[in-house]
Amino acid sequence: MTHICVSRSSVSWRPNISWGAVLLLFIAPYTSTRTFAFQIASIRSSSNAPPSRRSFFVGSSCTTVAGMVKGVNEGSSFAVNPEELVKGLPESERTVINVFRKCGPSVAFVTSVMNENEDTSRNRRRRSSRRASLRNETQKDSTVAPRGRSLGSGSGFLVSSNGYLVTNYHVIERAHRMNTAVLNYNENIKDLVTNTTKFFLGSDAGNSKTANEFINQLRNQTVERLSVQSSSPNGKPRASVYVRINSSKQFQECRIVDVKPELDMAVLRIVSEPETPYPFLKYGSSSDLLVGQTLIAIGNPFGLDQTVTSGVVSATNRPMMGTAGNRIPNCIQTDAAINPGNSGGPLLNSAGELIGINTAILSTSGSNAGIGFAVPSDPVQEAVDIMIQKDRVQTYKRPSPGYLGISVAGDSLAKSLQLKLKFGSKSVENEGLGLFVTGVADDSPAANLGMTQLEITKEEGRVILGDRIVAVGSKIVSTRSDLEEDMKARVEGEQISLTLEDPKGGRRVVYLTLGAKKL
Repeated sequence: MTHICVSRSSVSWRPNISWGAVLLLFIAPYTSTRTFAFQIASIRSSSNAPPSRRSFFVGSSCTTVAGMVKGVNEGSSFAVNPEELVKGLPESERTVINVFRKCGPSVAFVTSVMNENEDTSRNRRRRSSRRASLRNETQKDSTVAPRGRSLGSGSGFLVSSNGYLVTNYHVIERAHRMNTAVLNYNENIKDLVTNTTKFFLGSDAGNSKTANEFINQLRNQTVERLSVQSSSPNGKPRASVYVRINSSKQFQECRIVDVKPELDMAVLRIVSEPETPYPFLKYGSSSDLLVGQTLIAIGNPFGLDQTVTSGVVSATNRPMMGTAGNRIPNCIQTDAAINPGNSGGPLLNSAGELIGINTAILSTSGSNAGIGFAVPSDPVQEAVDIMIQKDRVQTYKRPSPGYLGISVAGDSLAKSLQLKLKFGSKSVENEGLGLFVTGVADDSPAANLGMTQLEITKEEGRVILGDRIVAVGSKIVSTRSDLEEDMKARVEGEQISLTLEDPKGGRRVVYLTLGAKKL
């Protein structure tokens, strides 16, 4: 258990056996039904210490209650089983506590800074002794923000065990724009010099096969002189993003994987590889929310990390203006307290599932007024999965995700078709089992296999079934999510078997090689 230090007024006394006996009588009723194990931690005091300096330390080591009195004068600590503390609480309070315990370790404090060269930092330290002391403390205490000019901070959360995080785009917007602006400028300079060289010296100028060495050297020198250095003198990018996970004392540097301003979201990746897998949040469905449903927000309002608040779904399908100037539909309105610093943090349901990203508030004061908005998790999950897959392929040279080339009916359409089949409607030709194939892409593995799709006749509106997917390998798939989850683990070039059912009810097992999914 983490050690806690609570300041008390100081007096010149030490606990004795009689004091321990009184404490023993106080907790005696708990000894029969609870597994308390107490030890009194070193209660240190000094006769010449000021009244505010006495400290009461609560530690992790523990002994039996009977051994408490013996260890009173020796100095020890006591521990309490957390489960004992929540037994008498109402169900609603226990729900919030359990969600925080489960999801809190996956929430991070996100901050970005503009990196400065050593000369600038040294001059500032000379001008201010206070800043000099803070710089020195940075090396001793890593809870101090990383060195550099602050560009903004907020919250974020882990979505994978290997260090991918999600936050709001506006939390790291200044850092992202600073880094990309330099890259874009250098690319434009390179294109400008190349095109100018071709214009004045001919279309073959700059082509390594035909241009002479002098022209190539002149072009390269011009590009080098006009370009801006993409990194700071210390080798880091112009701006860096750091995260501190679960109230950790250590800041970890991240790189910006990708951003989507249309959803006000960004994906980060911790640079260092984790020693142990990170705990991450699981997605819930934002489309199934009901007004009045309990919601829980975890974040870092005003820099106070690991702050939890709760509320309800105040409304659904609220439109909200995004940072890109676009309209974000289907946002979630909640009365859970959201303040500056909560941006990018998770909004959770009572099962601890992610159903939104806390993004904005409506307030006249700039602080919480009971009207907060979150971007729904459904479109966020789709965008995050694509970004992470693309990064794994491009950065870590992983194989591309597997591509089958079909689309299947969603849950609502599948239920409608199943009802018609169940009651023997003549609008459907045949009953059967499996996922309804509603589309087959051209030149895809499924098309090359001859898989057929569901069709609707124009004249009569009659549904003509195509193939239906019953199983992938030996795993039965009954919903679209089952198929999507299975395909997430597949890669380009992998051979799989499909159990298909044709419109007449005949089944067959086919084998195919997956293509590469376009990212």
